[in-house]
Amino acid sequence: MKNFKQKIVAKKLAEELSIKDGVVKVNQTSCDGCTSCVDVCPFSAISIKSLSSDEVKELPFKGRLKVWIKGNSKATINTDACTSCGLCMKQCHEFAIHKQAI
Repeated sequence: MKNFKQKIVAKKLAEELSIKDGVVKVNQTSCDGCTSCVDVCPFSAISIKSLSSDEVKELPFKGRLKVWIKGNSKATINTDACTSCGLCMKQCHEFAIHKQAI
Protein backbone atom coordinates (compact mmCIF):
# COMPACT_ATOMS: atom_id res chain seq x y z
CA MET A 1 0.00 0.00 0.00
CA LYS A 2 1.33 3.40 -0.96
CA ASN A 3 1.78 6.08 1.65
CA PHE A 4 0.42 9.60 1.21
CA LYS A 5 3.62 11.09 -0.25
CA GLN A 6 3.96 8.26 -2.76
CA LYS A 7 0.38 8.80 -3.92
CA ILE A 8 0.96 12.53 -4.43
CA VAL A 9 4.22 11.91 -6.32
CA ALA A 10 2.62 9.21 -8.50
CA LYS A 11 -0.26 11.56 -9.37
CA LYS A 12 2.08 14.44 -10.21
CA LEU A 13 4.30 12.16 -12.31
CA ALA A 14 1.27 10.88 -14.25
CA GLU A 15 0.14 14.47 -14.88
CA GLU A 16 3.58 15.52 -16.12
CA LEU A 17 3.99 12.46 -18.34
CA SER A 18 0.65 13.27 -19.97
CA ILE A 19 1.99 16.63 -21.20
CA LYS A 20 2.41 16.12 -24.94
CA ASP A 21 4.42 19.21 -25.91
CA GLY A 22 6.70 19.79 -22.99
CA VAL A 23 10.28 20.31 -22.00
CA VAL A 24 12.08 18.37 -19.27
CA LYS A 25 13.88 20.44 -16.64
CA VAL A 26 16.02 19.64 -13.60
CA ASN A 27 15.36 21.37 -10.30
CA GLN A 28 18.94 22.19 -9.26
CA THR A 29 17.86 22.62 -5.65
CA SER A 30 16.56 19.05 -5.40
CA CYS A 31 19.10 17.26 -7.62
CA ASP A 32 21.86 15.48 -5.72
CA GLY A 33 23.94 14.50 -8.77
CA CYS A 34 23.53 10.75 -8.27
CA THR A 35 23.72 10.04 -12.06
CA SER A 36 20.80 7.57 -12.08
CA CYS A 37 19.04 9.73 -14.69
CA VAL A 38 22.17 9.73 -16.86
CA ASP A 39 22.33 5.94 -16.73
CA VAL A 40 18.68 5.46 -17.73
CA CYS A 41 18.48 8.00 -20.58
CA PRO A 42 18.45 6.13 -23.92
CA PHE A 43 19.30 9.31 -25.85
CA SER A 44 22.30 10.48 -23.81
CA ALA A 45 20.48 13.77 -23.28
CA ILE A 46 21.50 14.11 -19.63
CA SER A 47 24.93 14.91 -18.30
CA ILE A 48 26.38 15.88 -14.95
CA LYS A 49 28.00 19.26 -14.46
CA SER A 50 29.74 20.86 -11.52
CA LEU A 51 28.23 24.09 -10.30
CA SER A 52 30.52 27.08 -9.92
CA SER A 53 30.75 28.78 -6.55
CA ASP A 54 28.57 31.63 -7.90
CA GLU A 55 25.89 29.15 -9.02
CA VAL A 56 25.96 27.50 -5.60
CA LYS A 57 25.51 30.89 -3.91
CA GLU A 58 22.36 31.46 -6.00
CA LEU A 59 20.73 28.26 -4.72
CA PRO A 60 18.26 28.44 -1.84
CA PHE A 61 19.31 27.02 1.53
CA LYS A 62 18.14 23.47 0.70
CA GLY A 63 20.23 23.45 -2.47
CA ARG A 64 23.35 24.79 -0.74
CA LEU A 65 22.91 22.19 2.00
CA LYS A 66 22.73 19.40 -0.59
CA VAL A 67 25.90 20.73 -2.23
CA TRP A 68 27.62 20.72 1.16
CA ILE A 69 26.54 17.12 1.86
CA LYS A 70 26.52 15.52 -1.62
CA GLY A 71 28.85 17.74 -3.66
CA ASN A 72 28.26 20.32 -6.38
CA SER A 73 27.43 17.90 -9.21
CA LYS A 74 24.00 18.42 -10.78
CA ALA A 75 22.18 16.91 -13.76
CA THR A 76 21.62 19.03 -16.84
CA ILE A 77 19.46 18.19 -19.84
CA ASN A 78 20.34 18.78 -23.48
CA THR A 79 16.90 19.80 -24.77
CA ASP A 80 17.96 19.20 -28.38
CA ALA A 81 18.59 15.50 -27.66
CA CYS A 82 15.75 14.99 -25.14
CA THR A 83 12.56 13.37 -26.44
CA SER A 84 10.64 13.87 -23.16
CA CYS A 85 10.17 10.11 -22.77
CA GLY A 86 9.98 10.44 -18.97
CA LEU A 87 12.37 7.65 -18.03
CA CYS A 88 14.58 10.06 -16.08
CA MET A 89 11.55 11.43 -14.21
CA LYS A 90 10.59 7.92 -13.13
CA GLN A 91 14.16 7.10 -12.10
CA CYS A 92 14.89 10.22 -10.03
CA HIS A 93 14.71 9.38 -6.32
CA GLU A 94 14.79 13.08 -5.43
CA PHE A 95 11.87 13.96 -7.78
CA ALA A 96 14.09 16.68 -9.20
CA ILE A 97 13.19 16.18 -12.88
CA HIS A 98 9.93 17.60 -14.20
CA LYS A 99 8.20 18.12 -17.52
CA GLN A 100 6.72 21.55 -18.17
CA ALA A 101 4.34 22.53 -20.94
CA ILE A 102 5.80 24.88 -23.53
